[in-house]
Amino acid sequence: MSTYKLVCPACHGAMRIRSSVGQTPCFRSTYYQCQNLACGATFSGSVTIDYQLSPSGMAQPLMVLPIAPAIERMKALRESAKATDQLDLLDALEAAV
Repeated sequence: MSTYKLVCPACHGAMRIRSSVGQTPCFRSTYYQCQNLACGATFSGSVTIDYQLSPSGMAQPLMVLPIAPAIERMKALRESAKATDQLDLLDALEAAV
């Protein structure tokens, strides 16, 4: 599991999420606090989920987001490419989308 390192814009020290409030299933308001005792700055921000990169495995997901434009673009490029006898390593990905 990777962790996102939050950096204080004032002193470049480590920050933490002090609290967050869920506004919708895809949007949270967040409040940040610098861990540097000499700085102690606080900030507010947000976390959003904007696009779907791959479909859910659920039969009836509670929410379906639009497919990311980059994924749609890659799919369109593959579909418009000339047919060859060479196997495409990403055929399984296309079939899932």
